[in-house]
Amino acid sequence: MTSDHSDQIKGPDPELDARICDGVGLWMEDLTRRTWTGLPGLFLDRDGVVLEDTGYLGRPEQVRLIEGAASAIELGNSLGVPIVIVTNQSGIGRGHYTWKDFADVQTELYRQLHIFRCHVDFVAACAYHRDAPPPFSMASHPWRKPNPGMISAVAKKAGLNLRKSILVGDRWSDIEAAANAGIERGVLVRTGLGESEAQISLNFEAQDIRVNITDNILTAMKLLCEENWPINI
Repeated sequence: MTSDHSDQIKGPDPELDARICDGVGLWMEDLTRRTWTGLPGLFLDRDGVVLEDTGYLGRPEQVRLIEGAASAIELGNSLGVPIVIVTNQSGIGRGHYTWKDFADVQTELYRQLHIFRCHVDFVAACAYHRDAPPPFSMASHPWRKPNPGMISAVAKKAGLNLRKSILVGDRWSDIEAAANAGIERGVLVRTGLGESEAQISLNFEAQDIRVNITDNILTAMKLLCEENWPINI
């Protein structure tokens, strides 16, 4: 893979450029353009939660939904809350793939979800990383999890109630990002890196966040539905 980033900032597709909201390393995509004011959101990490984590996922042919992920997202759609993907994408910053490749992977994800009659509503991604070369080199960008920037940016844009929102991730850094954003409930799944993460205790100072550990995103959603989320929270 190349580490030349010259083709990642600008490209032939104006819509693609518009989604790179800072012109370099941040992606924000509002897919359904609905009004969500006052509602909680269902925030999902992507690789290891929704998609099989292949390591630097940059090609559409690598896209594989984790078993039960489409059903879980369909459940979320039925609850009438926005489904938000928040994903660190240091592979872009490190030069393993480009924003165009990321967009192609996302398009394939949307296609596969459509087969199951479900969808996501927002996507936020951060390509900055301390080990990436310029212009992506940054030690701790506010959007990169465990920082809360991606979550907060989507919440501000959509007018979401973060306190009542849920985040599902496969790493404690996902849960830490939720806590830093003011979300009071998180679920760590055992898919992706979650099995090894579940073997260790919280590696951050918990900030009034309740955490469950479940087998996968579908069992997480079933648990939330049993608890009558988002009404009973």
